[in-house]
Amino acid sequence: MIKALYVLLILCLPTYLHATANINIPYTDFAPYIGFNAGLNILNYTSHTKQDQDYLSATINAGARISKNIGTEVFFTHSSSNDVNYIYNYETLIHELYYLAYGIDMFAYYNITKGLDFFTSFGIANYKIYNKYEYQNPFMTQDTTDTDTSITTRIGVGILYSIPHDSVSLLLKYKYVPLNTKIINTMSEFSIGIRYNF
Repeated sequence: MIKALYVLLILCLPTYLHATANINIPYTDFAPYIGFNAGLNILNYTSHTKQDQDYLSATINAGARISKNIGTEVFFTHSSSNDVNYIYNYETLIHELYYLAYGIDMFAYYNITKGLDFFTSFGIANYKIYNKYEYQNPFMTQDTTDTDTSITTRIGVGILYSIPHDSVSLLLKYKYVPLNTKIINTMSEFSIGIRYNF
């Protein structure tokens, strides 16, 4: 996965160089937007676990195309939770795992044809992973929550389609996140999204 990170960084670099070289007049193409993304996130755990690797996520974001080739965006993400029940005779241990994330991404856009752009992104985000444990037996219930925080980079690629004569854009994207926490090594995110452009 580390090799994949370097490959994506190499792919991103010329895109940003191209994008910054093609800015004509600052803010000429400034276009703010708000958006929503639905994602499938695949986690790579640090050790073997019965926990499912697949998580769904919902992301709200707000950003802007600063120029034809450059954009920026802030976001907040909430994942679904995965529960595992460990049952021992009359005792049960429930392990619940989910995460929250927020941060900022920078985008570089390549125009493919009218209304269709290829983009790469690079961002910095704060991921907070929640581990909730609940112990149950016939006489008592006890729960505790352990959190793990990772401030990390994230890189991505995708396709953006702007509907002609409308304020709506649709997108598909992939992101790679090296979390490197006690429980999670890396995360791959596949998502679809919609933007409303002002």
